Amino acid sequence: MKKIALLALTFMAITVAFAQVGFKKRKEDIEKFKDTRLVVVLSPDSSYNASIIEAIEKYWTFNGGFLFEYDSAMKPYNKPEYSYLYFSKSKGTKIKAKLGSCEFDFNGLLITTGGKFKKKALEIDLVSGAYCSNFIDTNDWRPELTRAVQMLNNYLTNAIEADGDKGISTNYMANNAPLNSSLLEQTLMLPLRSLELKGKEDAATLWGGEVEDVEVDETYNAYMNKADKIIFFYSKDENGCNKIVTSTTGELVYLAEDAPERCRLTAKDLKAMNAKRTRAAK
Repeated sequence: MKKIALLALTFMAITVAFAQVGFKKRKEDIEKFKDTRLVVVLSPDSSYNASIIEAIEKYWTFNGGFLFEYDSAMKPYNKPEYSYLYFSKSKGTKIKAKLGSCEFDFNGLLITTGGKFKKKALEIDLVSGAYCSNFIDTNDWRPELTRAVQMLNNYLTNAIEADGDKGISTNYMANNAPLNSSLLEQTLMLPLRSLELKGKEDAATLWGGEVEDVEVDETYNAYMNKADKIIFFYSKDENGCNKIVTSTTGELVYLAEDAPERCRLTAKDLKAMNAKRTRAAK
């Protein structure tokens, strides 16, 4: 029994570590990253490249500068003064584009340091990441990367202003999200088939506000038009399913991890979000 319990605790520790969007434990590591120049790594996928260039040029404000370069031409930038942003594709992700990966399964944008670009990132080099949906297709790059870049920029901006090391952890930020409590009054947009409720459970009642069930494309339109909505999506990998709610400007509202097969919002999730509304109203 002790052995089983130990294995279970070990698994929990691993999945919690991998569920984070901030990988550094010390604020000084974020400060060091801020002093680097960000190399935004381009791929053979022209749609991806156009979308990431647009998103970075519009929404990236964190560090001293950035440049764009193809993954095949990174040798001049293998120096400590550079950092790297690229897309890591998880094993179960739909898109067939030739993209990067990570030492552990991760689907979304990653930022790494270490003085050398590696197409398969090592955990020791990770600074931060932002999840993307597993169902990305060519036409989805623009809204997905717009949201991801804004999430990264928001996380790092908040981390650099945090009071000590504790404040940079994703768990801490998730527990205190959103920083703008008025977001909790906005309508919750859910892609169709995003709920797993029982019997007479009602999403609007559990959440305590308005809920819209819409096609995924409508959520993408809301992101691009900066609608006053908060939107649910999930990102699944072999370690678990990350359930995420953000504003259309990429501010984190809710983050929870569940088993890989449990990617829909449940009554537990909606009640946890409602608890945030209750606390914010006090």
